[in-house]
Amino acid sequence: MIAADLAELAASFNLTDSDIEAAAERIAGQVQRMAGLWKAQYTPEAVALKYLRGMAARHHVDLPPKDGFTQRLNRLGDAAWWRRALRKRLRTVEHHAILRGAVHRHASPYVSAKGLRRHEADRRRLNALLASLEVLNVGTGEVLPLDEVIAASQANPANRRMAMMVRIKGIEARARSKGHDALFLTITAPSRMHARHHTGQPNDSHDGSSPRQVQTYLHSVWRKALRNMQHDGLSTYGMRTVEPHHDACPHWHVLMFVAPDQSEAVLRTLRAQALADSPNEPGAAEHRFKVERIDPAKGSALAYVAKYVSKSIDGEGVGTDTESAGSGPDTARRIVAWARRWGIRQFQFFGLPPITPMRELYRHNGEGLGSAGLTEAHRACEANDHAAYLGACENHSIGFDVLYIERPSTRYADELARAVRGLCASAADLSQPVELTTRTETWCIQPRRLVQADGAVCLPWTRFNNCAQSMESRTCAPLESATPAGLQGRDGKRWRPAVPPVKTAMRPRRTQQPTEETAC
Repeated sequence: MIAADLAELAASFNLTDSDIEAAAERIAGQVQRMAGLWKAQYTPEAVALKYLRGMAARHHVDLPPKDGFTQRLNRLGDAAWWRRALRKRLRTVEHHAILRGAVHRHASPYVSAKGLRRHEADRRRLNALLASLEVLNVGTGEVLPLDEVIAASQANPANRRMAMMVRIKGIEARARSKGHDALFLTITAPSRMHARHHTGQPNDSHDGSSPRQVQTYLHSVWRKALRNMQHDGLSTYGMRTVEPHHDACPHWHVLMFVAPDQSEAVLRTLRAQALADSPNEPGAAEHRFKVERIDPAKGSALAYVAKYVSKSIDGEGVGTDTESAGSGPDTARRIVAWARRWGIRQFQFFGLPPITPMRELYRHNGEGLGSAGLTEAHRACEANDHAAYLGACENHSIGFDVLYIERPSTRYADELARAVRGLCASAADLSQPVELTTRTETWCIQPRRLVQADGAVCLPWTRFNNCAQSMESRTCAPLESATPAGLQGRDGKRWRPAVPPVKTAMRPRRTQQPTEETAC
């Protein structure tokens, strides 16, 4: 895309939030009217799909990634889907801001000033929405404010950061017990993908790549290296983080653990892939792929990544950012705004068991496991000891599959939605897999009931009702969402969080409760 076309698109996409909402309502209404005509006239799906594809192209959005025609039609007739799709076009606006020099250390590091203002406005809008809602336990009638539930979950940046540190610490402890080497890698894109030099001056060789395109390139380098390592019988595990340079161009930091006899082969493979593109450009060997061997006698692996984790979440303990010269909290909110705008996943673990089974096993009461291995893993979850959990899974050949239930979707007609119900666990001392139910209560989201001065109850106005509907009554329906530790219901019971706390001085009384991850 040439610069003139990008500027024209950026100007047309640079809408206010109210403009985006109005456009979404208008387009969704058009689709709904056309759907009614198609149904009345028995229009073939192929003809209707061609119209929908043309409509998406006219508005520069992608069709929903669904296979069925009904699923696509449901989403294209939903104003909420269009709001999200139209907001994604703001990436073009941000890309144009990068190219015209509005994003760098001497202007606005990581994200443009307007992009940051949009991010802050989105946060305020979301906070206002959460403050107007509450969660209701369908079985017991207990009610909790939704914003307090969210604040006690990992949606809270402080909780997320601490949970990330606990997991990294457990992985490192397990790696040390196995005698594995710890490596800290930095992988950077070729110079042509950087819009600005370190001084803030424009890069004449910049090829116009957007941050998302650079992230795709780095991901392809990583995937190729992993495939080559797998072919050579090499294995590694750890965590990678993504953060931007001052000009919004992403780069990767990777904390990696590997057996000592495989470390050199792993590094050769990674270095070859990282330098496969433009290997002879000035500074490629020095800057494109860096390796630091972590000496346990001098410091832990957790200390290496703590700054990068905190810098990309809430900035706690970061101090002054060397890349932008800003404070830790200001840098964090800019990096989070950058990641949200470009849809970039900031953290990802690799070569390790998924974390969902550990969280679900923590919710179980520990009765009827029928396996010494599962009992050991459950105790590790209770103690919030990630290293012991990994050891139990490896020593007892424990495997988990997440169990789901299906129920009618409350948003889209003729569709089913999935919700986590428990685990299917296998272990070396089990003759057959055992099913563990970890969620027995049902919850729903509803408008918060406000009490007026005269004692009357009034319901706040909201744009939508996210309350799920049960198959029997079609009224208020379950939300499997987390209830925060420390909050109390109307009967005074103490709630247990879906994710283990980082430090537990006193164990709250065990109750079954939902997590924040599944909406009804």
